[in-house]
Amino acid sequence: MPFTVPVFFEKYSLYLLVFLLAACSAPAKLVKHESNLINVNIKDSIKEDASAKQLIEPYKQDLEKEMNEVLIISETAFEKAQPEGALGNLVADIVFEKGNERYRPADFKYADFCLLNNGGLRVSLPQGEITKGKVFELMPFENEIVILTLNGEKVSELIHYIISVGGQPVSGLQIKSMSQPNSHALIQGVPFDKNKTYKVITSDYLAGGGDKMEFFKNAIKVETTGYKIRDAIIDYLTNEKEKGNSLKPHPGGRLTNEQ
Repeated sequence: MPFTVPVFFEKYSLYLLVFLLAACSAPAKLVKHESNLINVNIKDSIKEDASAKQLIEPYKQDLEKEMNEVLIISETAFEKAQPEGALGNLVADIVFEKGNERYRPADFKYADFCLLNNGGLRVSLPQGEITKGKVFELMPFENEIVILTLNGEKVSELIHYIISVGGQPVSGLQIKSMSQPNSHALIQGVPFDKNKTYKVITSDYLAGGGDKMEFFKNAIKVETTGYKIRDAIIDYLTNEKEKGNSLKPHPGGRLTNEQ
């Protein structure tokens, strides 16, 4: 299958070229300084440097080989949707599972649920081969998994936020009626209790109040894992393939409109 380098790799290739050319140049020596305005045609002045291209080519080939690695075969396409979608359910479950695996809680209490955002999922996943490059396209950011401890009041705000925006990717949390502001919510199958504290797995971006998730900024405690969401997805897909599994849709029914 032909490989297309993601946009962010194309952007950094120019930076790499400039860096290599600068590193290989002899030290500059200032002889004379003049202030003159010169009209320069950028297209005419930038020409392909054969030696630089030859220098970069092995790295490009290694990158293409790595990005073309097939992590798993998917039985279906995964796309975003609201109030919930197959892609959001999949990624939220992965982050919840892999995040708790990396988490070492001092109180021996692991995270209760996971909340992410649809905006952080940049592309759909196709049916068939899912390559490492496709996961980089899905999650091009360097966001890491964090665990926040929230009091009941802030979790209540979190639930109302999910309803107000029409749904976001969740795992371990169920909202029975997205059409009602005071909808009945379950966390790990148990009714939400406003008098309890809960641990939520999310991204460091959202933990800082990104995507208007202001309730996260008042966390009782913030714990980091140093584990990138993209790496968690790659690890999960790789592990599933090693088990001989294909990728299947994860259970839905998390955000519903039951009466």
